[in-house]
Amino acid sequence: MGLASRLLSRGAAAGIALAIAGAPTAEAQSVLDAELRLAPQFVRYQVHSPADETISELAVPLFVTIPAGSRLTFDVGTAYARAVVTSGAERSEIRGLSDTQIRGNLTLGSDLVVLTAGVSLPTGDASITLEQLAAAGRIGNDFLAFPVSNMGTGLAATGGIAVAYPVGLWNLGIGAAARRSASYEPFDVPGQRFRYQPGNEVRARLGVDRPVASGRIALGVTYSVFGRDEAAGSAYNTGDRVIAQGVLSGLLGSHDYTVAAYNVFRGPGNYASGDRAGRENVANLFLSLGFDAAGTLVEPSVELRHWMQSVYPAAGMGGASRSQSSRLATFGIRTRIGVGPLNVYPSAGYTAFGRLAVEDADGRPADADITGFKAQLAIRIAP
Repeated sequence: MGLASRLLSRGAAAGIALAIAGAPTAEAQSVLDAELRLAPQFVRYQVHSPADETISELAVPLFVTIPAGSRLTFDVGTAYARAVVTSGAERSEIRGLSDTQIRGNLTLGSDLVVLTAGVSLPTGDASITLEQLAAAGRIGNDFLAFPVSNMGTGLAATGGIAVAYPVGLWNLGIGAAARRSASYEPFDVPGQRFRYQPGNEVRARLGVDRPVASGRIALGVTYSVFGRDEAAGSAYNTGDRVIAQGVLSGLLGSHDYTVAAYNVFRGPGNYASGDRAGRENVANLFLSLGFDAAGTLVEPSVELRHWMQSVYPAAGMGGASRSQSSRLATFGIRTRIGVGPLNVYPSAGYTAFGRLAVEDADGRPADADITGFKAQLAIRIAP
């Protein structure tokens, strides 16, 4: 959400409105100014004893921004993904296209109001077989944060508004959005039908940013309220969410630096089985420092993540609730290569230290060491 410090306060306020609405801030005028972003990436984790499991995903997200004048833009995004989970002789795999997101962003009046409307087309397969259950479950884990977290969730529509205004050196932005999803069958089991109706989601966001010394700071908080989901005659809710984000960027001497953090909190709720869903919290801190190496930007980084969960005993089982935690430390490096309209950002990371809360063979709580690596080739093509 950070904007270049050279922008005037009015332009920066318009930018923060676009950021809260989720729209690009480029001042494109026509379809000839369309921008394409491609980011193939591979992520692999090895969960050691007692889990002894390997989780990997190859993802190729594709995103296109198409201007239709100075105030209206359209975004189209989808991805191909292949996820594999192996444990001993057992193997679970899911692959194919994800759902396709189409969104329009309209800037009104003095550039301080942005309206958005979008649709999620079910180009991905929302139904999984029992053999695919492990792969689909692992990539949906918020803590491991795979690039594609699900293959499909059915037809859905969204609408939102964002408003921004300069207040001194600060730019204040407020946004709200709502999402309505159609029902779908999440499981493909012969002889059985299981219809799932997601609850409506309403999301509110507050954001601020301002120049700081040679850089900029941006802060935001999002609160998401979810309606009751319905499945097989049962209604349930897995908890509302609060997401806090912050980014500080600037110059340290002659080097670019970035400090970014986010915290995702999910409140308690209930599963369709009747079991209680405990609260959980994922906190993440990212640090990077850029160096000029032979005319090329090189950015080493470190990322720390922590996951805290409250776990309740299953319905009908005795015992008290308990807490469990997981953590990761990932070291990475990124560089930038630019040739005309083509900008390429190769990056790689290695998760050297980590502990993941799991269950042992007897179903008792345990901790497993986790290591992994990731590689990405982000490509941006713009006129």
